[in-house]
Amino acid sequence: NSIQMKLKTMAKSQVFKFLLIGGFCTFQNIVWLYFFTTILGFHYIVSTIILMITVNSLGFYLNRRFTFKKQGNNFWQELCKYHTVMISSCLTVLLFMYILVDILHFWYLYANILITVVMTFFNFFLHKKWTFK
Repeated sequence: NSIQMKLKTMAKSQVFKFLLIGGFCTFQNIVWLYFFTTILGFHYIVSTIILMITVNSLGFYLNRRFTFKKQGNNFWQELCKYHTVMISSCLTVLLFMYILVDILHFWYLYANILITVVMTFFNFFLHKKWTFK
């Protein structure tokens, strides 16, 4: 019973929901990054920019609705704040993708996964304290 109650409490927490949605978006990001880069032959930076726009828009909707349970008149303000956080995140991702792939010779998918894990905590904090406060 105690374990079930802890699991229910965890499932209701914002961090868990953020991680769940983030995991879904990360999966989308990896699949589409592979598709655009390996299958279509786009440069990984171009692929990453495309995905930052599309997957982040999906993430905004899901986090607004399910993680932070926001509704009402602040949609556009929250959207602008969300994309401001994500643009700073995108620039950070691009910088570290370049460093890891071109300088340190990591495989682009491994680099993306590593960076995503680190950026998740940064993004959650800023969205909780600023975007959806």
